[in-house]
Amino acid sequence: MTDDSGPAASSRPDARTEQAGRWAARHDRGPLPPPERARFDRWLNDDSRNLGAYVRAQAIYRALNYTTAETPLPLQPGRAQAATGRRRVLVGAAAACAAGLLARPVPPDRITLLRREQEAPRRYAWQDATITLDALSAAYVPASAEANRGAGQDAGQGIRVLSGRVGVQAARRTVGLSAGGFLFHAADADFDLALESALPTLVAYRGAILLSDGGRHTVLRGPAIYHLADGGAAPAAHPLTPTGALARRAWRDAQSVLSNTPLAEAVAQFSRYSHTRIEIASDRIARDRVTGSFNLLRPAEFARSVQRLLGCHLTESGNRLILS
Repeated sequence: MTDDSGPAASSRPDARTEQAGRWAARHDRGPLPPPERARFDRWLNDDSRNLGAYVRAQAIYRALNYTTAETPLPLQPGRAQAATGRRRVLVGAAAACAAGLLARPVPPDRITLLRREQEAPRRYAWQDATITLDALSAAYVPASAEANRGAGQDAGQGIRVLSGRVGVQAARRTVGLSAGGFLFHAADADFDLALESALPTLVAYRGAILLSDGGRHTVLRGPAIYHLADGGAAPAAHPLTPTGALARRAWRDAQSVLSNTPLAEAVAQFSRYSHTRIEIASDRIARDRVTGSFNLLRPAEFARSVQRLLGCHLTESGNRLILS
């Protein structure tokens, strides 16, 4: 397949399967040049069914051992106990690839879509870094260093944060991330990058992170919190105390560290990690404050602790925990 060739788009199911098979074979021969990569992305975006067809084609291709095994994207288990129902879809060149669904290696320059639902955060070993993906979060992660080389405006985007929150512990090799139109590069640093709305928030625990926004480059240093905004203005550094850093980073281990925190604010943290809902039926109780360390995966234990601490009533009904 040359740079100006590629499977022609078609809405027929058999043609879609054939196109997906050709793209799977083409990806196996090596990285796509930019024009061909753009056509592949357009093909995926033309019809949502194309993604499923490509996943199935790639799975069949690998199951028949048509490809040579490469270095996998290793997983580093965290201390938090992982819940069931996690999803991981492998994609090629900014779309999907089925290698991980079969627990097979990820070929170089492929892109892995990592996604977490309402479950425990998960740690992944990537390059020299440790990446922690929070619940209700998603990110594209390159399998090789090709998409992560360099720094500044001409650098690869590296990990692309789509939603939620990602924790990064970078070693000597530079790690690149993108979120909300901003690029970040760092080495020997520890930080969280959250994209809960259109604009990201960066919590820098240690080290320096290079922020690139168009032609502007700014060094963000930790410990500090940065709320990024459009318009070209450099983000202001908000102080982050050692106690504050401990509380901010606790999510990586599915923990909530509370220090005189309003109960309503504390309860909101648990909804991210479980389908069990804690409800507060009294405004007075909602304004009460709580201190302590709690497991975010165990909302019932937290509710019972609040019941004992505040002397209130607790009603358990299915997936509802009602404090009154």
